[in-house]
Amino acid sequence: MRSVLVFGLLFCIISSITIAAGREHGREDKGAAQVADAKSTNDQIEVKTDRFSNVVTVVLKPQVILDKPDHQLTMGIEAKLGEKKFSDWEREEIKAIANFESQAKEPIDYGDADLHFLIDGKPLNQGKADINPHPYGDRKPGFKSKKTFVTIFNRRALEQFSVASSIEMRIGIVELKFSKPITANLREYASQVLAQHKIAKEKKP
Repeated sequence: MRSVLVFGLLFCIISSITIAAGREHGREDKGAAQVADAKSTNDQIEVKTDRFSNVVTVVLKPQVILDKPDHQLTMGIEAKLGEKKFSDWEREEIKAIANFESQAKEPIDYGDADLHFLIDGKPLNQGKADINPHPYGDRKPGFKSKKTFVTIFNRRALEQFSVASSIEMRIGIVELKFSKPITANLREYASQVLAQHKIAKEKKP
């Protein structure tokens, strides 16, 4: 009878250890998955600090925002934070330079070059983009036209992007909606720039 009780007690202990180990392993797997998810979003964003000047550069790697057989459009953004400023107004200012590259099999009509966004249905007019042709630049096979255009996202634009769940864009005859992954990347990028700008301001005397 005593040996039966001892066996039963050992069985309960072993079972408890096995269940606890399984739960811990499950937590580890879940944590690893969360880290992987965060990395899959954040690996499109680079935050670099110049160790001499303490200037922080936040970069969104080029994102393919339009991918058609006859037209491809990519967007990359760079913001420098913590540069020397001479007034409170300048210290509050943020300039994130967005570079768009357009390649097409035939020239694209960008009209008056006005760049418009709809962020969750609310309009954001960026004004005229600075368009530059690249007649001799590298192109995709079979593509004849290559142009780049530039705009600057200010604090107001970044604040809108940082909470956006839907982003649409129009320039000339080109109209598109950002995919969910790209929207998430831009939302995270805008949040990073705003956060890094706050840190950079606090470091200044």
